[in-house]
Formats: sequence, structure tokens, C-alpha cells
Amino acid sequence: MRWIGKAQSGVRLLPRGGGCLVRMLLLFSWPLLVSLLGSGAYAVSAPGLAPEISSGEEPHIPSGPAQSLRKPLLSQNLPSSTAEETVVLGKAPTVLAPWDNSAWSLDSPEIWSDKTAASDTPATLMGTGHMHRKYQPMIGFWWMYMNMGPNYYQGANAMDLNGLGAARYGGKPVAMGNSSMFMAQYMPMLMMGITDNLTFMAMFPIWDKQMTMVGLPMGGYAPQGMMHHGMGGMGAKGAGGLPLQPMAPGAEMSMQAEGLGDVNFQAIWKVLDFHRNRLQMNYGFSVPTGSIDETMPDMAGHRVYPYDMQLGLGVPAFLTAATYLGQSEDRHWGWGVQGYATIPVGRNSQGYAWGNSFLGNGWISYNFTEAISLNFSGLGSYQGGIHGSNPVNQLSLQTASFVAMPDIVAGWTGGEWAGVGLGVNLRMPGFASDGFQKIATSPESALQGNFLTAQIVVPCYQSWNGVQYGMGWMATVSWQWWY
Repeated sequence: MRWIGKAQSGVRLLPRGGGCLVRMLLLFSWPLLVSLLGSGAYAVSAPGLAPEISSGEEPHIPSGPAQSLRKPLLSQNLPSSTAEETVVLGKAPTVLAPWDNSAWSLDSPEIWSDKTAASDTPATLMGTGHMHRKYQPMIGFWWMYMNMGPNYYQGANAMDLNGLGAARYGGKPVAMGNSSMFMAQYMPMLMMGITDNLTFMAMFPIWDKQMTMVGLPMGGYAPQGMMHHGMGGMGAKGAGGLPLQPMAPGAEMSMQAEGLGDVNFQAIWKVLDFHRNRLQMNYGFSVPTGSIDETMPDMAGHRVYPYDMQLGLGVPAFLTAATYLGQSEDRHWGWGVQGYATIPVGRNSQGYAWGNSFLGNGWISYNFTEAISLNFSGLGSYQGGIHGSNPVNQLSLQTASFVAMPDIVAGWTGGEWAGVGLGVNLRMPGFASDGFQKIATSPESALQGNFLTAQIVVPCYQSWNGVQYGMGWMATVSWQWWY
């Protein structure tokens, strides 16, 4: 089953927000700068650091060249801080404990803000890159549509159906190729902030996969009644008792697989949160609830299992991700990078296992207002090929005088692609930040807490193992309601 992935993409930041590299150099050289500049240099402490100013003492803010020249935040709609803001000298950020709440206000002007549209990650990340405050719930729904084709690829070389007709596997011709194919995913999601530093997420994917295949000039046979136009008759029968007859070039047959995919559960840990930069880690697993028993006739009397039409992996899988988020001082610019890995555990009941997959996404976003932002992404995917094979597929490949379709060849799975994406995020007014503390109150408006995201992705490079149907384009839309 081919799935999107993302190769990390470096993002160059605008001077206003400062570069990621510059920020990291300043971060790790801060103690040296303090020793050189003396008491004129100040930094805001990370959560959990002990204050170096006595209770009730007002911090002294020096004037002159060392004084901050930062522009004011877009903060007219942010509630005032209810936690102590501590100014300390020369302290680096520390790792946050997932069971703790923030030691300072999450609305502080010195840390990453979740209150502007530029803080929302691109829709393709499907919610895996954001967190919630303590007891803040979210329900959401994602829709993803991946349109495949129109070309096949042998490695990185594109070819049409005529080229596929000349392809061989073990010296045998290919009987059918895809004339169209799409994969749609409907994803209900639940999220809850357990603490300010820990969020729980559950995802319930529902797949709808459809493909239409066409007979090739060098093709083999097809069962009666499956074609859209007539053939001549034959009295022979295949191994499964199905009547056989020659399949004319251009004849079509179709397959659809739909149902629940592999449900997954994840915990998102806020590791660092300092100076408008944030680091998050995802840890989770998927449950093999998706079917791996979707079959179709192979034209030689077998009921074969096209690998990319299955709804799940058939085994549990470990899920992990790392996400870095940053914002400019005026909150107009946001940026981030995420790497996401899926690691299946063992072979499934059909005798095969998908390889590990990696998804990468780097993006930059711009806030036109606090409610609307645009984002531009660089994406990449790596999908490991299948180890082992389904025994029925292998029987078909060994006994038939042709290859029914490329989708049943285990060696023709896995590959990589890279692309670019353009998206928009929309936040409705009335962000509710206090979680269950406001459940008993009426919302400020019917739109309060509603978010919408959308993104379209097109590939600029793809290379697949063996011969596979390529990727055309992908669209993702989501609705979320935070309270």
C-alpha cells in the first residue's frame, strides 16, 4: 500500500523572525555572550527553571543598546498572563516533563503561540503536529484524496500503457494495467490535552480504494461477465473453477475495497518550549483493524490479493514523529519541520510484511490576519518494499503464462517521491483556551473554536521499485473543533 511520506526540507526564515540556524547558535552560545556582555544581557527562562529574582522584586530592564527593540505582538485578543513571568540571566531551556503543566502562562509573548492561523500545521500532517492545553478537547475530521496515474513508472522513468505492455516479470507479459485509480481516506479524530505538555490522540481511518484495469495487447485471460464489452467464448476453466476466455485489448474490469483501516493511538510530548520555538515528539502504535483479504479474479482462475488495495498492514506498527515549530516575533510568520515513521512488527497472516515508511514535511506559513494563513510545503516519502509474499499471488505468478497485473508482484512494491504543496488555514473567531473550565458556558458564537485547513500536493519527483502506477496529485481537507 503506497502511502505519502516526507523528506525533510530546510526552510529559510525571514530576517524578522530570525533563522533557525541563527537561533540555535544564539541558544548554545548564550552563556558565552552573557559572560562577555555582563548584566546587560537578559533571556526568558524555560519552564521549570528557578527564578533568580526575589518574590515581589521588579526586574531591571536596562536602557540603551541592550534594550529589546521587538515589535509588539498581535495580542489584542490574548488573555493577560495569570502566571509569573520570570526573567533570569543566562539560562538555557530545559526538557519539560510530560506530566507537568506549564510553569508560566501559555499566552506569554516569549513562547510559541497556538492562537494564530500560522501556528496550524499543513493539512497533510493530519493533526500529528499540534498539541492542546490541559483538559482542552478536540474533535476533527480529515478527508484525503490521492489520484494515481496517469503514467506507470519503471524506476524514475514514466511510461504509458503501451510501455507497460512491453514490460516483463520473469519473462512473462503483463495482462492488465490501470487506466484509473484513486485512494480516499476519511479520518475521524479525537484529541485531548492531558497536561500542558502531553496530548493524547486517536485516529480512525476509513478507506475507499478503487481502480479500473484495461486489457493490454500482450495480456492473457479474464473471467466471463467481468468485461465491459464482449469476447469470444472458451470452454476451459481455471484452477478456481472460473470460466476463462481471451481478454481483448481495451476491455475493462474494476475493483473496489472500502472499510476501516488500522486504528492508531498516539501521545504527543512537548519536549521544549522557548523563545517562540517548540520541539514535540510523538509516540504511538497502530492496531491491525484493516482488512488484508481484499481479492479479485486474476484471469487464470485464482483470487489474488493486490497489495496496494488492502486496507491495513495486517500487523501492529510502531509510530513515532519529531516536530519542530517556530514563529517570528510579530507572529506573522510560522515554520516547521516534521519527520514521521511507521514501523510494522513482523509478517501478517498472509505471509508478508510491508517495509518501514518515512514521511517528511517542511513548511513556512504567513498570517494575513490572526484567522487566515497560507502555507507552502516541501514533502517527501519513502516506503519500504514488501518482504515475503501472499501465497495465492505467488501461485498465480508461477503457474500462469502471464502476470495478471503489476499490483500482485511483491518485488514491485515500495519506492519514494517528493513534491510541493500549497495550503490555507482558517480559524474562526473565538478561540477557547480553558478546556473543560468553559464547558458549562455558552460559546461566544456558533463559530467559536472551529478550524478549517486545506492543502493540495503535486509530485515533482517519483521513483518506484519495479513497475508501479505513479502518483498524480493529492488533496487534503480538514475540519476541527477545539474547545
